[in-house]
Amino acid sequence: MEVLSYKVQIVLMVLLLGFIPLLALPRIAYPAASVLLPGSGELLMGEYTRGGTLLAIDMLSIYAFVSTDKEIERQRDSYMSFASAYAGVPYGMPRNHYQAVQDFVSSDYYNDIQEMMARNYYLIYNYVPEAYLDYIERNTYTGDEAWNWGNEASWQEYKNMRLRHQRTKMSHNFALGIMLLNRAVSAIDSALLSRKLNGAVYVTPSGLEGAMLNYKIEF
Repeated sequence: MEVLSYKVQIVLMVLLLGFIPLLALPRIAYPAASVLLPGSGELLMGEYTRGGTLLAIDMLSIYAFVSTDKEIERQRDSYMSFASAYAGVPYGMPRNHYQAVQDFVSSDYYNDIQEMMARNYYLIYNYVPEAYLDYIERNTYTGDEAWNWGNEASWQEYKNMRLRHQRTKMSHNFALGIMLLNRAVSAIDSALLSRKLNGAVYVTPSGLEGAMLNYKIEF
């Protein structure tokens, strides 16, 4: 059985708690309800269009947040397994190791660059052999940590896998940002509605692949 990450579990728990204030809401609690469940304050005040819009945005962002969380784990497993099969990288290494594997065709090449920089600094400009040896030990990959991409095609495919992983992480963070922004907008909207101020929530395009959530107040 697949287990959701702790981040998703926390978010879903907060959302479930959002239904509690809906049982008996005094007027001053509308904004609080909207913080927990966007659109709920508006719906309770009879503003069904704007409440439904905010609620729909929240449902879509929650779906994107949960689905990208699962995709992040799948993609991480894929590029780790790929690096193990085609470059000899032990599965489950730290993130900085996989970044070095992405940037350098082999650990030998990576180590040569590290040794050159360390030699220039610790042996030529500042003669400190002990510091040189310590730097080399901490900043080079040997033994089981070593890797070597057998061909350019495999290395490029690994880079593409890592790029897709980074894009999914960005989408995941974007979905979380929309969830938080939607709550802020809904809380402000509910507070203004309870004081009989008019406002409007609407979405406009932003760039080629984005959208902007807007709120207009009419006095």
